[in-house]
Amino acid sequence: MQIPMNSLQAANPLARTHWHPALAAVVAFVAGAVAAAFVVPATAFAQVSSGAEISLPAIAKDRGLHSGDFTLHPAMATQVHYDSNVFNGNESEQSKPRAATSLRLMPRLGLANDQISNLAFAFTSAGDVRLYLGSENKAIQQLTGVGGSAGLNVTLGGRKPLSLTVFDNFSRQLRANNWEILTGLNRNTNDVGARVEFHPGDIPERRPFNVALSGQYTKDMYDEFKAGDTDTIRSRLTGSWKFLPKTAALLDVGWDFRYYANTLLSSRALSYNSKPFRARVGLAGALTKRISVEATGGWGMSNHIGGDSFSSYLATASVGFRPSETTRMLVGYTHDFRDAYYGNFVDFHRGSITLRQRFGSILDISALFGVSYGMYGTYGADSLKIAKMAIELSTANRKDVALEGSVVANFDVARWFAMDLGYHLRAISTDYKIKALPANGGAVLDVGAYTAHEVYASAILRY
Repeated sequence: MQIPMNSLQAANPLARTHWHPALAAVVAFVAGAVAAAFVVPATAFAQVSSGAEISLPAIAKDRGLHSGDFTLHPAMATQVHYDSNVFNGNESEQSKPRAATSLRLMPRLGLANDQISNLAFAFTSAGDVRLYLGSENKAIQQLTGVGGSAGLNVTLGGRKPLSLTVFDNFSRQLRANNWEILTGLNRNTNDVGARVEFHPGDIPERRPFNVALSGQYTKDMYDEFKAGDTDTIRSRLTGSWKFLPKTAALLDVGWDFRYYANTLLSSRALSYNSKPFRARVGLAGALTKRISVEATGGWGMSNHIGGDSFSSYLATASVGFRPSETTRMLVGYTHDFRDAYYGNFVDFHRGSITLRQRFGSILDISALFGVSYGMYGTYGADSLKIAKMAIELSTANRKDVALEGSVVANFDVARWFAMDLGYHLRAISTDYKIKALPANGGAVLDVGAYTAHEVYASAILRY
């Protein structure tokens, strides 16, 4: 991670008063690697399958500005957001929990025509402008930035048995470091690729059989955490066959090829290039008018070229329940793996419960609770005690428990105006630590465990 020493010292008084500047840079790199690999529970572990979920019906009529075959969907959201622990700090480490408040402006624009026509076009874009308020802390002020996403999908032959889709999706994600420092983990990601589908029948409702083969190239580029830059080639084969009116067989096979843009992580024996492979089969359908299920199982291998590799079963299961026209519940479980910057991969189990409730024609309330248990691959012996970096990692077998919870109230006040109130919990429990070597005092520099609370309120103009 290429960080100027003067920037590190200016960002954190502790770097000036207690640490050698090189050690401050080392901890910023390693703590940043932790944050990038295990950012928050909501994204650190893959989400459970949602195939069993039954959506609530729309409150209002379709919105949008219509012109010929195209519909334009403009929107603008203004949000006040509070985070009790923006740098994921812990009282047991040098970087203590620090709160931050931001004003966020989030414009959105969508343009699409009939998505089942022979030539389907869809463009979506969203902005994320963050202005951090009321703090003289330079590390917090540095979080002010502009993020967002834009995507374009064009499908040829949507009503024909054979169709081709080309797409390009870009996103810029804004993310604070896991350490109170001027350098963050902002990341740009671009996916470009194509998908060929075979689906006899003219419209989706009359297509019992669908097979799709897709390929894409993904480039991840961090502004400052250059050790995390990757190039990935992704291939995927999916299929579904509705062999009964309400039951379908599923197939999902994927093989990726992931390469780090530089060798810094592999030189520290922390993470290597990989060729993750997954194959799953299963069933999805409605048991009754009120209960739907999805279950898949298969095998996955991370195929890292060095260090530890994952090789085990994969499983997903979810049950959706609709007790009334205004209530939806979803219970889900998944076992999967993902790449990590330490130990090559995280082998995780995750369970969650989701509830959606509508009150009248104005208010929707959504609640989520999830718990995940993740086991990292074993680090190489040389990576536990890194003399050149003046640090040591507390364990070669890192295990984390992550909790996430959220409650969101959506007020559909009028056709053109809505409001959101939300709360989100993110927490990680682990005995993992980054410590200075005994020759440097043996102090605990970073603790993987933390708890944070987020509260936000949004006003949304849309048409």
